Amino acid sequence: MVNIDEEPKDTRIERHASWAELFFDLVAVAGVAALAHVLGSEPDAAALGLYTLLFLALWLSWTTFMLYGNVAAGQTRVLRLMVGMFGLGVMAASVPGVAHTVLGHGGDTLALDVFAIAYIATRVYGSKSWQRGAVLLDFPVVQYSLGLLPWFASLWAGEHWKLALWAAGIGLDLLLILVLSGSRILQRIQSYLTAPERTRRRSRSGVRPDGMGPVIHGVSADPAHLSERLGLFVIIVLGESVVQVVAAASEARYDIGLLATAIASFALLAGMFGLSVVFGYAGLPHLRAGRIPIRAALGLHCLVTGVVATVAVPLSLVVGHGSDPLSEQGRWLLCGAVAAYFTLGVVTGVASHGSDLPRTISRVVTGIAAPLLLGLLATPVSGRMLVVYLALIVLAHLWFERRPWPR
Repeated sequence: MVNIDEEPKDTRIERHASWAELFFDLVAVAGVAALAHVLGSEPDAAALGLYTLLFLALWLSWTTFMLYGNVAAGQTRVLRLMVGMFGLGVMAASVPGVAHTVLGHGGDTLALDVFAIAYIATRVYGSKSWQRGAVLLDFPVVQYSLGLLPWFASLWAGEHWKLALWAAGIGLDLLLILVLSGSRILQRIQSYLTAPERTRRRSRSGVRPDGMGPVIHGVSADPAHLSERLGLFVIIVLGESVVQVVAAASEARYDIGLLATAIASFALLAGMFGLSVVFGYAGLPHLRAGRIPIRAALGLHCLVTGVVATVAVPLSLVVGHGSDPLSEQGRWLLCGAVAAYFTLGVVTGVASHGSDLPRTISRVVTGIAAPLLLGLLATPVSGRMLVVYLALIVLAHLWFERRPWPR
């Protein structure tokens, strides 16, 4: 007989992120700051692809330990979190070297191997953190290492093959996120352990004379604690974006134009904070609690944080050269990131509010179409004015979010 217990959600006591978890989350600052080196001053398709690949690797590693702390609660081992934090730190420290090697066409692949080894070690160590016999029903991919096989192979491959194998490994993990179901995994384990031939073999071996098989636990994430951790991660990413803008401003010539650019940049980031945290849920804009599954919320959170982190790079370029138009790549990176942010907001808004057609149309027109038109038509516009226009769009959404919509 196999005992499968899913912890009832209504018996949980509300809790908040611990000091150790908050300390662990700060490693996101180092990771986001390092990723700025990937996009650089002239972001192209290769840089954007590498940025996406490295961000997903960092996010998956962070998510593995975040969910472990969420489920383990008071039994979370602080030392385990610190080891995971060190692994993420090594990954973040090697990002500039990876960017230089891949995008600068250097011959030294040591940074790539360091990043790969740190990623493999962090994911394997994190996947072993779970209590024996526990299966995470909401996001089981963090407990399995199938997606790491291409990363192992990359240690003996050439530079270009390394990146292809990394992408294959990340792609496999993303596929597993879509197809793996914790409930189905439990059912298959139950069928396997309770099969007649399996039961006869246990009886002949003399093991467990009481007839009981191993105890398999189905565990679920704590929704309230999870939303807090996801929201904190978005706040940390936004804070690092502010830091990058401040650093760029410290090297620019002080004048009225710099002040205007700084205000517009801060308003844009603060508006995203308001939409994601104040008027959102789990760091996702326009979302309401309990409207989408945890697996979907985690996937959308990955996309939102990646987009928010991207915005900081063109904003820093504008602060440094506000009176000049952005390059075509920089303009599309900024406008495309804002449009992508609102696209994700439309998805979460539809999930939260159902068929609220006027609200959805308004968000599509002002949040998606307007930034894309700016990216297409604002070629002669200075970077400063482009940021002002985008900040006004974000603040307008924030203003209308505060006002009740007519029914």
